[in-house]
Amino acid sequence: MSYDSLFLQSLSHIDQSWNNFLNSETIDLIKTIEAKISFNSNEFNPKPEKVLRFLETPLDQVKVIILGQDPYPQSGVATGRAFEVGTLNSWYDKFSNISLKNIVRAIYHAYYNEHLKYSEIKGKMDAGFNIKPPYEIFSSWEKQGVLLLNTSFTCEVGKSNSHEKIWNEFTQRLLNYIAECYPKITWFLWGNNAKSVVSNIKISNKIESMHPMMCYDKPGRDNDFLFGKINAFKETKNLINWLG
Repeated sequence: MSYDSLFLQSLSHIDQSWNNFLNSETIDLIKTIEAKISFNSNEFNPKPEKVLRFLETPLDQVKVIILGQDPYPQSGVATGRAFEVGTLNSWYDKFSNISLKNIVRAIYHAYYNEHLKYSEIKGKMDAGFNIKPPYEIFSSWEKQGVLLLNTSFTCEVGKSNSHEKIWNEFTQRLLNYIAECYPKITWFLWGNNAKSVVSNIKISNKIESMHPMMCYDKPGRDNDFLFGKINAFKETKNLINWLG
């Protein structure tokens, strides 16, 4: 099928499981979004071929949705997958994305039932903690049925969440469609943004927590991403190998 849309034409392929979602109204909406982005932004993240890359993933095989906010605003970092850092080749590389470090910490806790600092976990990677490197693990999750979505699919370089309003209608249409057609999917809702975006959507299976950006082992934080009562990765180890 041919799509008169830059974002859609840029994809290597679109899985047929998305055909019903990509009706004429949705395609027209995407074209309207493209026009607004072109008018309002000189440069945006991620690259056009990565903006809607989730459409390459078979929706009928999705088991888990991880819902992020918007792409990283730094040039060259965003990949179109929520929380993935495109410039990161090794867990030993220096990087400042606290959310991803805490995701690794939560995965370690899910498998070893021990809370360690990220610096301590790096010392375990050659001693039994066989997590795939950052340039492979997100692809591995995707192949296993993890959909890594943001609630805004682009942003202006250097301006976080700058395209939220542009994408809002599309995002609501998308998330409603998924929730209605595939109610067995488990949703990871981390932080107030993710929760508010789906507040009017009926989701049967969800695991909510605070955002992985801020993790503290303090009283009253039962919903903490890392130190709370529920570890999303531990709860879903039967569905996904989070080590990759």
